[in-house]
Amino acid sequence: MKKIMAMCLAATLFAGSAVLSACRASVKEPVYESTRKYEIGMWVGVPEFYYDAGGNRGETLTDEEFLQQYRYVADAGITIAFPGYYNMGDGRTSYNMKALKAAHEVGIKQIIADSQIRNLLFGAKAALEICADDAERARKEAEIVESTKAYLKYYTDSEYADALYGFMIKDEPGTNMFEQLGIAGRIFKKAAPDLMFYCNLFPVIAGGAQLSGGSGSVNYNTYLNKWAQTVDTDYISYDHYPLYSDGINYTMEKSFLYNMDVMQTLVRDEGKGRRVWTFLQSIQFGAKNRALASTADASFQAYSYFAYGGDGIQWFCYCCPPGNDGATNFANNALMNRELQKTDTYTYVRNANNYIHALMPYYENFEWQGVVLSDVSDAAGNFSYLEASENLITSTETLKKLDSTEDAFAGVFKDKDGREGYMVVNFTDPALNISNTVNMTFGKASNAVVVKNGVKETVKVKGNKLSLELKPGDGAFVIPY
Repeated sequence: MKKIMAMCLAATLFAGSAVLSACRASVKEPVYESTRKYEIGMWVGVPEFYYDAGGNRGETLTDEEFLQQYRYVADAGITIAFPGYYNMGDGRTSYNMKALKAAHEVGIKQIIADSQIRNLLFGAKAALEICADDAERARKEAEIVESTKAYLKYYTDSEYADALYGFMIKDEPGTNMFEQLGIAGRIFKKAAPDLMFYCNLFPVIAGGAQLSGGSGSVNYNTYLNKWAQTVDTDYISYDHYPLYSDGINYTMEKSFLYNMDVMQTLVRDEGKGRRVWTFLQSIQFGAKNRALASTADASFQAYSYFAYGGDGIQWFCYCCPPGNDGATNFANNALMNRELQKTDTYTYVRNANNYIHALMPYYENFEWQGVVLSDVSDAAGNFSYLEASENLITSTETLKKLDSTEDAFAGVFKDKDGREGYMVVNFTDPALNISNTVNMTFGKASNAVVVKNGVKETVKVKGNKLSLELKPGDGAFVIPY
């Protein structure tokens, strides 16, 4: 009898075990594929010549030296090169073709500047205003489009055209230029629909006179809304640099996240699906903005931006500008110094860029939904700026709670099948060297894909709770299942 009972019990346990194993086996890890590299640009690219701190021109780079500098650009994980300092406004055709050739040879893209194309586009507004009627304006605009196409052929018909990403048009315009830029952008889009009409906007900390272009005072929301209504681009780009120091104490710009929030709100409300680009800090300049001292300083900025669903980043700067550009003092510690030698910043940014590219098979398959905050002390002063944001989420269908030992936040994302993913960030200034334990409580999950600092692993979720140990500058993209 005991033997029979034992056999029955064993059979029951075996059957239960088989069912449990089958259930576990049915929980499959989600698989994602990457179709592109994340767009990573820069400000101040490779120059034609060496120059000193005062910007005085020295020896011209040989063709091999110039190409070697582009190899360094590509090796840093940058996918879009910008012109050198003295070619960012009015790039000569000889420099532009040299840059396109180098970008082509190392397999990256290039944005160029050309004063003739800019003058042609900027003159369109005045040319159309003197037309007698709509019919004449339509004919004149068609003529300008054809003239633009004809001029662009020098680049688009070249053997290096595959490297051409777009044209630098204007940095930080005021609202007094928006109508002119709107007309110029419309003409450029007709002439070259596949190229970028590149403009970059002011950050939220810019003053009213800056935003207006000197003609009165404009607030930031008015500035952005007028841009969105006037200039039809498929992206919006801005710059905002968060890392401060007085040489002893470290602080952070309090509106760093708020600027991201404002941009995403603008894009969401507009409903056109514009991509959002930003610049991140990679040089010491002015009275406050400090040099990067670690990979964490670079990755912290990038992960914070990803948590806000950003589509492209640019590093300010790649090569060092002159010591003073007429308005701002610059140190000699961008990725490349003025002697065109790699600095420690080069290594920090390259490491961060490698982390970024490793995220793409996952991140690029998700759409941003909003952010969840874990506010412990709001030490950096950023979270208080978000209190009224419509992008704040307290919990989701999958994520029930986010808590941490230090300030942290997470971007909430969904893939095409409705599965949630989260970009979790240790939101403490990396210079303070603060580690953070972030706890995520899920409604139901037994495993999670975790991509952190370039490494992907699959971890067990115990009791629907996942704990992440995030060092300074760390972020992790988490996909529970």
